[in-house]
Parts: sequence; C-alpha cells; structure tokens
Amino acid sequence: MALISEPLVLFLDEPTLGLDVIARNELWDIILSLKGRVTIILTTHYMEEAEVLSDRVGIMKDGKLVASGTVNEIKALTGEERFENAFVSVIRREEK
Repeated sequence: MALISEPLVLFLDEPTLGLDVIARNELWDIILSLKGRVTIILTTHYMEEAEVLSDRVGIMKDGKLVASGTVNEIKALTGEERFENAFVSVIRREEK
C-alpha cells in the first residue's frame, strides 16, 4: 500500500515481523529493487535483514543513536567479523 503513491521516501517499521521465509524474501526483493529510486528508512531487530538491505545502518540504544555507518564500518569499529556480533559489541559498550 505504501508504494501506490510512488513516494520518494518510504518508512518501513519492522516490515518482515511475522512473515514466513518466502514472504520475507519477496519483500526483500521489492526493497532491493527500489534502491537508487526511493530513500528507505527501515527499522528492524533482525541483523541479517539490516546487513542485506542497508547501505547505511544506525544503531540506537535507549532512544539515542550510538553508532552509524556502513555494515563494514561498524564491523571494523568493533573488530568483529559478523555484523550481529558487531551490533552486540556496540550495545554492550554503551551499557558500561
């Protein structure tokens, strides 16, 4: 429904929550097909989703932006090879 008006900016809040694997994959394909034509701001708790779909990632803790950059920049910042581990590292650093 959000794409009917052909927006320039699209906000998606947890769009794949509760979807089965096939529906999630189809939605990912749609989101990827919009790259370069639509600015998409997507919130998710799924790090794999953030890694696959995002050009840039912002990590929030307690309503504050605590890290931002590309997936590779955040992995380099934390020294982690897996993005999910990098996310956990950023959050744990903020808890100290």
